[in-house]
Amino acid sequence: MRSQESQRYCPRCGSARLRWASGLPQLWSVYDCEECGYRGPLVVEDGELAEKLRKRWLRGLASGRIRKRQQK
Repeated sequence: MRSQESQRYCPRCGSARLRWASGLPQLWSVYDCEECGYRGPLVVEDGELAEKLRKRWLRGLASGRIRKRQQK
């Protein structure tokens, strides 16, 4: 019996707002982050690591070193 599917987080900003990239069938393992615009096959499944990434990302936004993804 398989346990619940683990939560996936963005490796750039730690957000849980990830979705599979749409389009070509070959992109089934590519994720898009709705928060920062990351697009790639790597995701973080460790919630503690994701929280650290999230804090670092938010500090960067607050300092102006990082800009939030532009809405289309």
